[in-house]
Amino acid sequence: MKRGRKAAILLLVGLMLTAMAGCGGGSSNTGDSASKPQGKVTLQYYTWNDEADYMKKVVEAFNNQNSDIEVKLNMVTSKDDEYNTQIMNNLSGGSQMDIYSLNGTAMLGTFASKKQLVDLTDRVKAANLDVGAYGPSYQDITRVLTEGKYYALPYRTSEYALFYNKDLFDKAGVKYPTQMTWEKYAQLAKQLTKGDGTSKQWGGYYADWMIAPLGALQKGATILDDDLTEVSNFLEYLDRLYYKDQSHMSYKQMKAESVDWIKQFEGGNVAMLVNGEWTINMLKADIAAGKAKMNFDMAPLPLPDGVSEPTTVGGVSTFVGINPNSKNIDAAFKFVEFLGGEKGESIIAESSVLPAYSSDATKASFLKATGIQGSNFFFDAKTVVENQPIAQIDEVNKAFKEQRDLYLFQQQPLDKTIKEFENQRKSILGK
Repeated sequence: MKRGRKAAILLLVGLMLTAMAGCGGGSSNTGDSASKPQGKVTLQYYTWNDEADYMKKVVEAFNNQNSDIEVKLNMVTSKDDEYNTQIMNNLSGGSQMDIYSLNGTAMLGTFASKKQLVDLTDRVKAANLDVGAYGPSYQDITRVLTEGKYYALPYRTSEYALFYNKDLFDKAGVKYPTQMTWEKYAQLAKQLTKGDGTSKQWGGYYADWMIAPLGALQKGATILDDDLTEVSNFLEYLDRLYYKDQSHMSYKQMKAESVDWIKQFEGGNVAMLVNGEWTINMLKADIAAGKAKMNFDMAPLPLPDGVSEPTTVGGVSTFVGINPNSKNIDAAFKFVEFLGGEKGESIIAESSVLPAYSSDATKASFLKATGIQGSNFFFDAKTVVENQPIAQIDEVNKAFKEQRDLYLFQQQPLDKTIKEFENQRKSILGK
């Protein structure tokens, strides 16, 4: 699922999964070890259609090397939360499903707590999987959200960077961006902004759906902190980009016109774009399909004053797990292990998608696929977690977004925004 689309409504998920817990939560997690079926095992795997490009290749590669197992790929649209609804129906017995993908840590925590994922801990240890290759964010998630147990393996990770239109920089006679501060970024964006109306060229673009206060997170601050000074400072910085400098399309305009951020960048209306690693895959796909014609590259995410080490925001973000009601859990784990391991992850990387599993092989596949010099940043930078691994993080994010919207719509002052968020957060965490 691409960023900017609505996340699962976890309250609904929780209510439905609670009702479903009795349908599968009590079944054995040893699966087919007791009574193995004769002949080839067929596994039904569900994921969203945004992943079709590379997931078809992963499934084909797995099937080719496993003559006794065949994985059937089921693609469901992520539009209007249809994917999450389909998964909930499958878990309650609506249709056969052995394996399924989860988008985001909040979903992982919810489905694991409702016993809708097989506990893979013993299998992971028996297979001697190198879980350290997934980076520290996966260990934090496992420690906090799932009490040290592995209920799913990650196969994608997310990181933010700065993408830029080389043609617009060349036309302006300006050097391509490198590592710089957020202050320098603001100045450069203002310099590259020109024109009016439909011919407007924005120096930068910071999408309305990007909730995380990136600059604050880079300094080690989060929206869970008692002291929200850094969070407040970054909100004030966004207000500057949108309204004072007018170097970015305003928050009001993006919301009012439901602007498609990728089309703005591809259309040559934006010089610099702050966004995630998925941007590469989307741009390359549109260019290959003839939907866009542009020369782009990327630079490191800008840094706050006082931070010198290249630092980005993200962490493991997409997971694959097994339905406890599957009759073929051992076979399903073979696929989960393949998808989340070096072979499957290298195939994913070949589609310019950043893999969760970090190794020389997956790195080489990703760099070769992207074909852009700046993509090495994803492997060189320090990555701080975007969403803190607590059960209520989606509720806290929702409260932060609600107050952030009021501020960036210029409907309430910053001090009230922070105070109202603190009150809502207290109520959420005190439940």
